[in-house]
Amino acid sequence: MKIQVLVICLLLITLPIAATKYAGEIFAISPGVLSSAMGSTGLTYDSSFSVGWWNPALLGLISDNGIELMRSEHFEGLMEQNQMSVILGSTTKTSLTLNNLCIDNVKLTKLENPDDSLSSDNRPYVWKTISNQDFIFYAGLARQVSNSLYLGISPKLAYRSLAENSGYAFGADIGMLWQMNKRARLGLNLRDFFSTQVLWEGGENETVIPNLDLELGYAFSVKAKIPVHLAVRSEILLENREATVETGDFSADFHAGLAVQPIPNLRLLAGYDVDCFTTGIGVSYKSFGLNYAFRNGSEDDLGYSQRISATYQW
Repeated sequence: MKIQVLVICLLLITLPIAATKYAGEIFAISPGVLSSAMGSTGLTYDSSFSVGWWNPALLGLISDNGIELMRSEHFEGLMEQNQMSVILGSTTKTSLTLNNLCIDNVKLTKLENPDDSLSSDNRPYVWKTISNQDFIFYAGLARQVSNSLYLGISPKLAYRSLAENSGYAFGADIGMLWQMNKRARLGLNLRDFFSTQVLWEGGENETVIPNLDLELGYAFSVKAKIPVHLAVRSEILLENREATVETGDFSADFHAGLAVQPIPNLRLLAGYDVDCFTTGIGVSYKSFGLNYAFRNGSEDDLGYSQRISATYQW
């Protein structure tokens, strides 16, 4: 009952007075490989180096330090993503993540005679080539508040360069993890809890609408030897946009993921991400690891996406 009251209160105080639809897309593309291979579920899975983005409260369960370097291509190479995540600390863990999104060599065209219509004698030509860049920095902290409850916060800063426009964004996410029993976990992330601000150099300001992530995770073993993790995530947006469920000012998408570890050095991953299937693999040797994720493109997407990362733990 206390958990339900906490969630309702947090939702009520984060409803913005005035916000800009889609302003938070800069923060929407997740870092990391393992969670992406699991259908974009990661609020209850503590084996990812990108827990600071997924759910900073998970840092309360992590014992090792580590680093992950990731390279990703989205929409068949149209957009590139580069990421570095670090988890540090002895008793209290801190996560630092730098995420870079880039679209290079965007060709802008115009007609030779802009006052005339398109024709064989008035054809378009490339007059300028531009690039779009996003740099996003996340810092995650967590604290255990009871035997079964963890809270976390993830402040974030971003710089956007879109053609000839640029701007800055700042905000924070608040995470919670409830260890319901030995097998079941409930994860929550209130994204843009403080109504993240995007400040453009031209003087225009945008407010990011908060949204709520909820995930139920369940871990068990097959024949007492093979660990399995199942997760179902609901991404609830406090704005009416195209989604799986649309009702009034709310919309929601759904995700599901599976991780199986048949041997200690191998993870097999699969999932369903809104309307796409995902799969992946993770292998490790001593302190080193290599992970790969693939997401097929739906009919409405621009194509498939894939990610690869290298990790080191100590």
